[in-house]
Amino acid sequence: MKFAKLSLAAIMAMGIASVANATDVKVDGSAKVFYGTNDADTWTGALANHAKSKDTGDLFGQANSYANAAARVGLTAENMPGGLTGRISVTWLDTFGLENSIVSDVWAGSGVGSAMWFDEANLKGTVFDKTTIIAGRQYLDTPMVFSEKWNIVSNSYDAAVVVDQHIEKTALVAAWVWSSNINGGATVATGDGSFNNGFNTFVDHGAYAFGAVTSLIPYTTAQAWYYSVDSVADAYWLQADVKPTIGEDMNLEIGGQFAGTMVNKKNNDDATVWAVKAGIDFAGARLSAAYSSVDKGDLGFANVGGAQSKLYTEAWWNYGYVSAPDTDAYNVTAEYKWADVADFGAYYTSTDSNGRNQDLTEFALTAGKSFGAFDTSLAYVYTDADDQNNGDSYNTVQLYLTYNF
Repeated sequence: MKFAKLSLAAIMAMGIASVANATDVKVDGSAKVFYGTNDADTWTGALANHAKSKDTGDLFGQANSYANAAARVGLTAENMPGGLTGRISVTWLDTFGLENSIVSDVWAGSGVGSAMWFDEANLKGTVFDKTTIIAGRQYLDTPMVFSEKWNIVSNSYDAAVVVDQHIEKTALVAAWVWSSNINGGATVATGDGSFNNGFNTFVDHGAYAFGAVTSLIPYTTAQAWYYSVDSVADAYWLQADVKPTIGEDMNLEIGGQFAGTMVNKKNNDDATVWAVKAGIDFAGARLSAAYSSVDKGDLGFANVGGAQSKLYTEAWWNYGYVSAPDTDAYNVTAEYKWADVADFGAYYTSTDSNGRNQDLTEFALTAGKSFGAFDTSLAYVYTDADDQNNGDSYNTVQLYLTYNF
């Protein structure tokens, strides 16, 4: 399936021109401040014997801390002429001058200072009764092409997406992605500060995605996806998650994943991954354990162009390890919602890179509480990775503050 490319400027012009005639206009947004610090050492220079000089890192010290402030304002116009729905959202990212005294680095973007961009600008319409088309800048959520939500700002995509729901409890999806501001561990590229900054052709020539998600089988959500990322690879992703009720306020969680990447270059090896998960959800608590195994190959299973993965074993903070080729990993998660107190989480992830000197051990503890529209969260992360901090373990503390409106 192919789509005629509609420029973002044309979509915005059409949407803005019709907002005045919409019968239902809603405004939403958020304001955030994220802070993080660690006690990892800094290694600089090189001595005559090729060893580097080490400066001991200080928790809460300026050299080892990072922060950002961000704000997002969105406008949704429903019941526009022709039955369309329009969506425009603007994101602003800044360091508020914190780099002058408190921090030396940032959560997102390419450096200190300010940046602003349209993170959403799209039109949505329904055709053939149960077929919906969304065209323009939008957030996506598929197993190997998705908007990562872990950072203070999230990447989005210029895309055309068709969703058909004529089959009961089933969604058939076709998408063409032509550009994005995704930027690996920095989440977004912030470019030159213009409203369209950071958005470039997605992986050289864009990508196609086709998927089916169904809940026809009782207690089960099954999905199958196929991707064609021009000039890079083709990929597929199969997943089934079963959540049967086994008692009052008690559910089991059983899941399986199998995926493959087929590199579009000569002398490159394809790769596959399989993962399983089992858990139980009861009385405000959730316990789960997962295992994954990626075989040898030249391309792993992280988000295309990004950092995170959708594998069950994904680490809480150190992304890119469990999804790398020739890696075995397991994860144990425990979460508890303590009414009127806070939501608590404990996450343990371990990987074996089979001799590639990229083993990871991560342990994270989180506590979060909402006060009306104000969300707060505190996290502690212990990291011991072969390829970080010269192989020495280190500690991280993070504070998340978000006001939603």
